[in-house]
Amino acid sequence: MSESRRILLAGVVAVIAAGCGGQKLRDGFVEAYGTVTLDKAPLAGAQVEIITEKGTSYGRTDSSGRYVAEYSRSLKGVGKGPAKVKIRTGIVYPDEDTSGLKVDAKTGDFKKEEKVPAKYNTKSDLKIEITETGAPYNFELTTQ
Repeated sequence: MSESRRILLAGVVAVIAAGCGGQKLRDGFVEAYGTVTLDKAPLAGAQVEIITEKGTSYGRTDSSGRYVAEYSRSLKGVGKGPAKVKIRTGIVYPDEDTSGLKVDAKTGDFKKEEKVPAKYNTKSDLKIEITETGAPYNFELTTQ
């Protein structure tokens, strides 16, 4: 393999290893990530909404309950300072299979069962402090 191809290959590998590559950290924001569990089990497919005075950032948990908060598709992170957190599973994402879901008669939208108690979403009392080096932000939720 030629030297130029090795350099090109190394560059491609570096971009892939860095993740999406196109996402930047918003000014005044810091990275926020963590794990969400419900009754000590990873909570997959949940939306984590982190609300600060600088705006709202969202993350979506994977099959291991891990999330990374994003402000937008091109900007990652969460505003520093006090934050309110809402976590819910009733969100239907555009890339989800909706074949087994019911349709809300009033809105015409698909709806899913909410597994997370209201005290963590519509009536959330979850509060955290977003600091310069505070991540990870883990949430251990219970149904009790």
